Amino acid sequence: MVLKTNIKGLVLRNYILEDAVTYAKHADNYNIWKYFRDEFPNPYTIEKAKEYIGNICNANQKTYLAISLDDIVIGDIHVAQQTDILKLSGFLGYWLSEEFWGKGIMTEAVRVFTKYIFYNSELIRIFARVFSNNVGSMKVLERAGYIQEGYFKNAIIKEGKIYDQLQYAKLKST
Repeated sequence: MVLKTNIKGLVLRNYILEDAVTYAKHADNYNIWKYFRDEFPNPYTIEKAKEYIGNICNANQKTYLAISLDDIVIGDIHVAQQTDILKLSGFLGYWLSEEFWGKGIMTEAVRVFTKYIFYNSELIRIFARVFSNNVGSMKVLERAGYIQEGYFKNAIIKEGKIYDQLQYAKLKST
């Protein structure tokens, strides 16, 4: 599957195992890791990338996609459908190689992917959570039409520091 965007050469597509090398190259970055859960590896090895692509992405081909520019993986975007009483909600996660920050790539990827998910799934709500010091990610979500709906004081500990967390969401009808 390939989702086209309005940026030349930028597509969201299914992963192939050969993507592991460029995935690891771009994901192995402290400035990406510092805004993620600790379960996101640091350093990010080719072996971890192969495991992610082979196990998670291939099992969820419609909701875990590579962000690819000129056929090179430069990031990841995914929605994890929630369960039980939250089963119509999806948790959005994403990252982009630091060398491509500030160019509108992530905003475009979130916009296109959100539209795709709403059209091709039963989800009626997609939400994302952001560290309070991650201004870039807040801007991405706001520019993609997400609204801040929650603020959680002292919700995160990363590298021994406590941060607040913000929650953004977009509804299918908006």
